[in-house]
Parts: sequence; structure tokens; C-alpha cells
Amino acid sequence: MLLLKSSRWRYLAMLNIAWLALFTLTRVALLCASFTAADVNIWQLLLVFAQGLIYDLGFLSFVSLPLAMYLTLCPQWLWAKKWHQLCLRGLFAVSLFGMLFVAVSEWLFWDEFSVRFNFIAVDYLVYSKEVIDNILESYPVYPLLAGLALLAIVLTFILRKPLRHALSAPASALTARFSGFAVLAVIASLAGLVLSQDFPRGTGGNSYQRELAANGPYQFFAAFRNNELDYPSFYATLDEAQVGALLRAEVAENNARFVSDNPLNIRREIINEGAPRRLNVVLVTIESLSAKYLGSFGDPRGLTPNLDKLRSESLAFTNLYATGTRTDRGLEAITLSIPPTPGRSLVKRIGRESGFASLGQQLNAQGYDSVFVYGGRGYFDNMNAFFSGNGYRIVDQSSVPDKEMNFTNAWGMADEDLYAQTIKLADADYAQGKPFLLQLMTTSNHRPYTYPDGRIDILSGEG
Repeated sequence: MLLLKSSRWRYLAMLNIAWLALFTLTRVALLCASFTAADVNIWQLLLVFAQGLIYDLGFLSFVSLPLAMYLTLCPQWLWAKKWHQLCLRGLFAVSLFGMLFVAVSEWLFWDEFSVRFNFIAVDYLVYSKEVIDNILESYPVYPLLAGLALLAIVLTFILRKPLRHALSAPASALTARFSGFAVLAVIASLAGLVLSQDFPRGTGGNSYQRELAANGPYQFFAAFRNNELDYPSFYATLDEAQVGALLRAEVAENNARFVSDNPLNIRREIINEGAPRRLNVVLVTIESLSAKYLGSFGDPRGLTPNLDKLRSESLAFTNLYATGTRTDRGLEAITLSIPPTPGRSLVKRIGRESGFASLGQQLNAQGYDSVFVYGGRGYFDNMNAFFSGNGYRIVDQSSVPDKEMNFTNAWGMADEDLYAQTIKLADADYAQGKPFLLQLMTTSNHRPYTYPDGRIDILSGEG
């Protein structure tokens, strides 16, 4: 408490109290937004906020160190200068703006993914152009930033008296300042040793409770360091012997013979009667289209009339399930026929994403032209490296002339332009008498949901 009599530590304390208050308000807002899913009783609620306080204080102890070092070393003659005091007030206002910006960012991220910042947020830094363009097209960014700046100025004005009192408090001796910095450094060190992405928040409750207990900025930096998903937290697991028995039972067929006694090895020799049929294949993977939106799966709104019609005229596979909540997981599963791998998908494992037995590689061996056709820029999520390293040639937005793209947004060309390119590729292969596999990845069904006008009865950008 003696330290707080010093102007320097009072200033630092005010900043940390403001951050702590906003972290708490953010946690309350996210809890209200997901109260039903969180399913908390009074004891779980107390645990969420107690663990949250630990994470908040741990994060603040880290980020306070640089400023605390400056406050410790700053000579008194400089500290007392009027322009220096103005700079500190300005820093306080900028910090308030940063707090508000983080809070709004957390809200939007939670609204999209129902989690605190994680490896997805880290990936957004890698592909900043697409992400920034997407944000600019999806939200009123500049009015929002102006509103946050105005709010930060108003809050700084409201807090001007306690801030003035903090800055005008008595000075402390250099030894006392070093003692204060040492205490903060010890707290930060202990936080680094004890806290992790999953402790203490992983000790109980459902996934919503664990996410609410977390601190968003702390999780962001932790994900930046580790950048992988905690597999058991997101996927159900079974004993290996049980998995082997179930796996073999699922893939056993009358015309197939297992080539190994290892229950986890499902390589088989297939006895196929009759002449092979070299059919052309167009495989369309649609961005963010869940079965729950299809009328043929029970949605009453008539959102997918053409797909519903196709299903009634086709062979429909109804026992297919998503292998994850990200596009790269679906591409990995469809292309390689594998279950989700722990941590990052194979698509994103830079330097280790190629050389697998893929659908394209298998058909290439039969004389096919296997092409990955993407509406956006294929470097996103490492897709170009993944597909080119596994038997495909690439056609993406960067290889299509501008005059052949009638509409583009943050993620790439409109789906209708993608389909036009697909027909062009199919015609070229057909003219050469070459069978083809064209594997498409669409982009339009993604925020900001913009597309050419007049195509559907929902205005572009309002979907």
C-alpha cells in the first residue's frame, strides 16, 4: 500500500484498474450473450469470475512490465515536466481506446466463433489482407472507431480528477521504485509459471464456462506461442482397440481383403469386376453451408431450392458428418479421406502438407487432369501448397483475367464467375479427350455475404 502513495504507481494502478473493469464487463456481456449455453449455477458462476480474475491479473502483470520499468527509471526532473504529464494523460486516453477496441473485437469474435481469441485470431494476422478487407466490408469500421475514440476521450475527461491526483502524488525514492518493479516482476514470473491456456480454466465446467473464464488478450498471446488446438477438448476419443474394431467393421466389404493384421491399418486389396468407367468429376465444396440450412434436411425457409431438387434426382449420402468447424478441416477430409488430425489440419502444416494419397493423386494415376479451382487467392490457409503438393494443379483468382470476373469482394470472385471458369476448364479438357477432376471451393457464402445484385431476393451484404 505504501507504493500507492507514489504518483508513478498510482498512475499504473489506475490503468490496471481500468483494464480490469473492462475485462470484467466484457466477461459479463459474453455471459449474457451465451447464458443458456453456459448453463451456470451460482457456484459455477463464482468459479468463472474467480478464474477470470486470476487470468486478468496474470495478463496485466505481464503487459505492465514495460511501463513499470519506464516509471521506475524516469528521473524526477523529467517526470515533473508539464509536457511529460500531458504525454502521460495522452497515454491514458490511448490505453482506454485500446481497452474498448479489444472489448469490441472480443464481442465480434465471440459472436462468430463462441470462443475467446485463439489460433484462429492468430491465423488472421497471417492473412491480414483478406481479413481486413472482410472486416471493412462486413462492419461500419470507421464510424465504430470514431465512436470508440470519442468514448475514450469522454472517459478520460470523467477521470481527469483522479488522474490529476495520481500524477501529483508525492515522488518516491529510486530504491522504492525498484522495489515496486521487483514485486511486479515476481508476480509476472509466478503467473508465467502457473497459468496456461488450459489451467486453471480447464478444471471444470462446460466449454462455454471455460471460455468465459479466460482472458481474451492472454489467450491470443498464448495461441501465438503455441498456435494449436487442444484436441481432447474439441473431439471425442475412444480406446485404440475399440477404434480398430469399429473402423474395420465400417469399411469391410465383400469385394475387399485387408492386407495387414494391424486393426488400425485399413489398407485393402479391392477386387473390382467389370471395365473401369472414366467419368468426369466436378466436386463442389461450398463455403460455410451446413446441412441445417437445406430444405431436404428439414429447413422450412426454402433457402436451397436447387440443391434440394438435385438431391431428389440424385444419389444422396446422408451419413456424412463434419470433421471440424473450419473450412480447411473439410478440405482435408474430402481430399485425403482422413479424420481430423490433432492440432492443426494438414492443409496448414507448412512444409508437411504434401505427399499424401489424395483423390487428385489417385485419379492422376488413371490419366485424369486434377484441378483445384478456388474463387479466392489460393495462398490463403496454405491451400495452394497443399493441393499442388498432393496431385492437383491450381486455378485461383490470381490466374483469372480481371475481365472474366464480374464481381469480387474480400474473399475473391463471385461463385458464378467461379462456375464459369470451371466450365471453361471442363470444355478445354473435353476438347483434348482428357477426363477431369475439378475440385471447387466457393467463397460467396461467407461474411460479408456480398454478391452480384439481382441474383436472389436478399440484398447483397444483408444475408
